[in-house]
Amino acid sequence: MSTLDLFDNYINGNLGPDEKSEFEIVLKTDEFIANAFFEHVHLIKTLNQAQLRSNFKQTLTKIHHKEIGSDLNIISINREETFFKKYTKTIVLAASSAFIAVMITLFILSTGGYLSKKQSNQITDLNRVGLERKSKSQLNIKDIKSKAPEIFYSAATVEGSAFALNNKGYIITSFHMVNGADSIFIENDQINRACTKIVFTDAKLDLAILKIVNSELVVKWKVPFSIKEKNSDVGEKVFTLGYPRNEMVYGDGSLSSLSGYSNNKSMYQISIPVNPGNSGGPLLDEKANIIGVIRGKISGEEGTGFAIKSIEILKAISELESDSLKQELMSQNKRNHNINNLKRSEQIKLINPYVFNVLVYKKD
Repeated sequence: MSTLDLFDNYINGNLGPDEKSEFEIVLKTDEFIANAFFEHVHLIKTLNQAQLRSNFKQTLTKIHHKEIGSDLNIISINREETFFKKYTKTIVLAASSAFIAVMITLFILSTGGYLSKKQSNQITDLNRVGLERKSKSQLNIKDIKSKAPEIFYSAATVEGSAFALNNKGYIITSFHMVNGADSIFIENDQINRACTKIVFTDAKLDLAILKIVNSELVVKWKVPFSIKEKNSDVGEKVFTLGYPRNEMVYGDGSLSSLSGYSNNKSMYQISIPVNPGNSGGPLLDEKANIIGVIRGKISGEEGTGFAIKSIEILKAISELESDSLKQELMSQNKRNHNINNLKRSEQIKLINPYVFNVLVYKKD
């Protein structure tokens, strides 16, 4: 869908609920796109007003011919200019200015990467298309030498990453992945396909919090990390864990900016290659504190990415109206302080059980 078609479909009410929601987020967060859209609206209104005036004049002319006749030569005391003769220059100038502005903007947008599949703020969402997979669990039955039949699951609509918020079964991931979901599952080497439910979303921040439905799965949880309550500094060493593949993948780099795309202060920019499937995964500092959630990258640019800041996540939770849910989510883990001094590979071993592959199913 071209940007112009997107604008027209929104104006005419032809976008689906998800597309409408995504586009409205773009209008609120991207001043460049918003200006192009309002220029387009202005152009349409100008042309529509000219058409209405023309139609009205034609109607009056028909009434005049019917009631008085078309042969009378009536001379006006003050010679009246026709609408188009009087206003053509103004209309042409206004329409031309708006049209040129829209066309220039659309050209810049199309060459700058906005015309992507999701039309999503020039940041590429890093969810990936799901693949058919088999169950990770194997039945262990005595006296049966042959393997139990493998269980195959249908492919998820999209897949991505997530991580534990605390020991109570709450999980953080990206809103753009779970938006419109019919069902959401998580899994890793420790948990085989656990069903979750959405308990909180913030579309503008692109944040979603899930909860594992089966509470028995989290009884023995001892999440070793906690959410950092202040900003990190440029140049700090950071790392990510996520699921761009069916197996977890590690990436490391540094924090390269305290703002994200288009100077967005709610994000960090990081010098870590992130790929489809990384959305919703954790960004950690050298002491294994959670300092952010992977958001995405700019299309066509490799070796860089963006992450939502941990302080923005805590702020969003603190503004919840439900005190009981707020208290549940703000419950920080009893941090394993030994993790600070461990070498990276040992830190990852402790963190691994609390980073998940998210499988999202959406209705057609």
